[in-house]
Amino acid sequence: MRKKKKKRKIRVLMAGSDLNAVKGGMVSVSRNYLQTNYWNRAEVFYVATHREGSAPVKLMVFAAAFFRILGYLLRRKADVVLFNVSERGSFYRKALLMRLCHFFGVPVVFHHHGAEFNDFYDTLSAGRKKYVRKILTRVNLNIVLSRSQVKDILEKAPAARVDYLYNAIDAGDENPYSADADYIITMGRLGERKGTYDILEALRDLNSELPDSVRVALCGDGETEKVRAVVQQYGLQNRVVHIGWTDGEEKEKYLKKAMMHVLPSYREVLPMSILETMARGIPNISTGIASIPEVIEDGANGFLITPGDVSMLKERIRSLASDPELRLKLSERAHQTIRENFSLRQNVRKMERLLLSVVRK
Repeated sequence: MRKKKKKRKIRVLMAGSDLNAVKGGMVSVSRNYLQTNYWNRAEVFYVATHREGSAPVKLMVFAAAFFRILGYLLRRKADVVLFNVSERGSFYRKALLMRLCHFFGVPVVFHHHGAEFNDFYDTLSAGRKKYVRKILTRVNLNIVLSRSQVKDILEKAPAARVDYLYNAIDAGDENPYSADADYIITMGRLGERKGTYDILEALRDLNSELPDSVRVALCGDGETEKVRAVVQQYGLQNRVVHIGWTDGEEKEKYLKKAMMHVLPSYREVLPMSILETMARGIPNISTGIASIPEVIEDGANGFLITPGDVSMLKERIRSLASDPELRLKLSERAHQTIRENFSLRQNVRKMERLLLSVVRK
């Protein structure tokens, strides 16, 4: 009896920012995909198309990526190309590479991560909007990070093919959260868009109420010098113990000490920092924008406020800092939410189905 021939895995060329030189959620998502062993029907390899730096550095990195991708296409080493896309230059670079892939008959998927894509689109001229709509329509599939974002794409390009796939992370079977933790942390880029200055304003007003043991770690890059100046201005030097990007063991240290994660953003998609902290059982205070309410249920597994509502932000920080039982209750639900609805295994399975459907078409 003839043995059934084993199906060949599809070859997925993923492209985006340099994983070793660029920080942020989009890089974290890519790294998770490359490091996991959950792939059953696909093999994934990566090309860096962007790196922070001067214009010549960016051009050099993109040119090198262009010819690497061209090499894969010439040798027929890619069945589908998955581009991580945000806004502005990222979108235009990937649009050019999409045309290259289509010239060789290779389908392209845009995985949209940009928190400011709608703002970017709204500022464009009529001609550039038409170009963006054409690219969104011509790409074989647009993957966005939530149900609400599907509508955003279709409003711009009604004929575009769109599906959604939440960001994801693995959560262990046991919730590692400690009710004795005494750090307020925020993770991600520091600046106005992330609500960093709202956090500092709330802490200034709460400074005399919070126990001396409560410390604050602002774990992110971005406007670090401006943030340091505001910390000095508000007299929070003894409260704020860290300002700047963290990774590796240092990041792990702050996650273990975190009693809460605060991210009162004004514009977002689906922040990896929220998923990562909830996977550790850390209660979140964030804003009810974009995809965040699809993860955080206000009062059940975290708290949601309106962007810019510093008064409510103060109240939520005060409640969590003073009530260990409330923290434990939210912690258990947060950990459960990630395990049941945002696991990396589930995410990879759906991504495989989406990529296979594009290849077959």
